[in-house]
Amino acid sequence: MARGVCKILTGKAEHQTERIRGEKTVRIAYCEDERAQAVLTEDMIKSWAKERGQKCIVDVFSSAEQFLFELDGEELVPYDLLLLDISMIGMDGFTLAKQIRKTDMNIRIVFLTSDPSHVFDGYEIEAWRYMMKPVREQKLYEMLDILVTELADREEPYVLLEVAGENIKVEQGQILYVAVDGHYTTVYCKDRQLTVKESFGEVLNHLNRDTKDGGIPPFVKCHRSTAVNLSKVSRIGRQSCILAGEIEVPVSRGMYQQLNQAFIQENL
Repeated sequence: MARGVCKILTGKAEHQTERIRGEKTVRIAYCEDERAQAVLTEDMIKSWAKERGQKCIVDVFSSAEQFLFELDGEELVPYDLLLLDISMIGMDGFTLAKQIRKTDMNIRIVFLTSDPSHVFDGYEIEAWRYMMKPVREQKLYEMLDILVTELADREEPYVLLEVAGENIKVEQGQILYVAVDGHYTTVYCKDRQLTVKESFGEVLNHLNRDTKDGGIPPFVKCHRSTAVNLSKVSRIGRQSCILAGEIEVPVSRGMYQQLNQAFIQENL
């Protein structure tokens, strides 16, 4: 995009709470090696979605290995909910969940089991729910209703960019990092780059506008001319940090300590 055609709209900080039901598609991944149980539960989820008028996609995987293969190295799981059978042949649900938790602490994980004693095994994984097999429709509906309520109540901060006279909303979660670009600032997103007229300092202040006193800002400088979205950082070295998608951004000697400390505090 040509320089100078965008600008960040300043003014009062805004947030949007997007109502989930009927508007946003809820994505569910379901790992189950019992074919009959998989079909039954998938049908119940689809029936729930139809009754609620909720857009919903269910991806069913017959094994943990298949799920990881389809994930193809992504650090953040592109689903709102994971339904994991604990006792799968090969890699079991607990092992899969532990692997997922290495890079994604936010995804909601629900374990499915026919053994009540397993309930005590998942505290270290921070399971969101347990459901007994065979899955009961009422319990499944209640759990899915809670899911969409929690998703709807979650606020997604965003910035507005004026592009060719049109206002474009960019969720901050889509931004990987921002960097000085001559007299302008470029906002690097997952799927695009937007160059804005505002200075690097103005952009950074706007992105961190809602940080509470003493809190960790969402965007932290890793270089005098670059700031990264802390939630997208997977690891930090003395000379560079790695973001989601294995994107490497330089880290200056003077900024390393500040960035590393913020990263540790964010992930405690």
